[in-house]
Amino acid sequence: TLAPLEKWDKEALYPTPLERYQKEIESEPDPDDERLAVPSTPPVEETPPPPRNEEEDAVEIPGSDGKKVSVLELTKQLMKILPRSEVSHNGKQHKNAFKGSDGIDAFMKEYGIETREEAINFGRMLQKKQMLHHVSNRQDFDDDKHSYRLQPFQKSTVLNSFRVWTERVEEDYMGLVVRLKKLIGKVESNATDDNGNVDYLSAADDPNYYVFEEAVCELQGVKLGSMDEPTKVAFGINVYNMMIIHAFIKVGIPTSTVQRGSFFGKVSYDIGGAVLTFSELENGILRANAKAPYSLSRPFSSSDTRASLAVKEVDPRIHFGLNCGAKSCPPVKKFTAEAIEEELRIVALAFCEQDENVKVDEDKHKLYLSMILSWYKEDFVKDSPDLPQKVVTYLRGEKKEKLQRMIESKKSIVVKFNEYDWSTNASKSKKYDHDTLYQDGTVVGKFFRKALF
Repeated sequence: TLAPLEKWDKEALYPTPLERYQKEIESEPDPDDERLAVPSTPPVEETPPPPRNEEEDAVEIPGSDGKKVSVLELTKQLMKILPRSEVSHNGKQHKNAFKGSDGIDAFMKEYGIETREEAINFGRMLQKKQMLHHVSNRQDFDDDKHSYRLQPFQKSTVLNSFRVWTERVEEDYMGLVVRLKKLIGKVESNATDDNGNVDYLSAADDPNYYVFEEAVCELQGVKLGSMDEPTKVAFGINVYNMMIIHAFIKVGIPTSTVQRGSFFGKVSYDIGGAVLTFSELENGILRANAKAPYSLSRPFSSSDTRASLAVKEVDPRIHFGLNCGAKSCPPVKKFTAEAIEEELRIVALAFCEQDENVKVDEDKHKLYLSMILSWYKEDFVKDSPDLPQKVVTYLRGEKKEKLQRMIESKKSIVVKFNEYDWSTNASKSKKYDHDTLYQDGTVVGKFFRKALF
């Protein structure tokens, strides 16, 4: 906000910036754009979340005279002290794992445990609390050569698996997402420079990031099936946009077509026990189980229980609200269940006002559109020639008038789709590696994944 004032100082068109403001801005009539109107309703007050059960969340540390710490704090400690490597066992390779005997050594050294038996008991207590697991969940923790893994590394494709959520679940699902978006938004803001570019590497080291990593696990208890349609749409868009930021920090940013296919088709959230990838959340839930672009099948088969969670009818305007992190995507906005209809109307207008998304060339009788309207054309119209008539409903002012005249002329309108800009706002980021999503596998499997990706 200081930039315009500094520019005015250099231009020196008026004795003071105040006088320039009065002459050029204050004297002008108020804008008539309804999106800038003063709200007629009072702001919605955010209700605080119900308190967590601190007793359930506390874990006693051995050799500390009964001292207890939270699951979050203990998990962070364990992530530092326990070895992590690629462990081979019975012909399989297990990443981010450690042998039981090595875990025993780490417990004894860090917590001053005197006997290996006591260390075994501590490990089994962690296993019971689902903070530590045998890599295939077949073995109680022991002083052996079996492979074990901490919960944050157990499900590499599921972003919100830092812990298994066993506490109370916020009944106000929309309020929960608002709080989660604020948490990740703070992390992103702290890592954003003056040019709006984000250092996703430093974001991963932000102390608030670990708070978010634990908090977002509460989505494991959210029941999508209990939501009405407006809530499901608003919830789904908000979660998708938040999930993109989370993924950019945690697993990195894809830079090729093949990597994007892996990223959107593998990286997921656990929402009420339904594990949903980006593609499944968008195409399965929000697009009423429609085929993704270039896909031969629907996300959910007839026997897939997740199919019942899909909206009944797709609203094509969701595509003006979903942000996949690319520069050609619509900007991120907040959506609410109460006003989702109006919010989608506004984002559709805002998106289509931009010439890089919708450009009308009346002289050449051409219409230039965002690739989004090509990929998801079936959500907007049944037949391609009807696309201009649909697009005009999202326009206003001179652009709308031009396209309306073109339609009424009955002449064929040439529709062109703009190249999509997949670049992001990242100044630094982790390199996305498809292979890191596979925690367990064989050497042969790893070879083929490396060859493909």
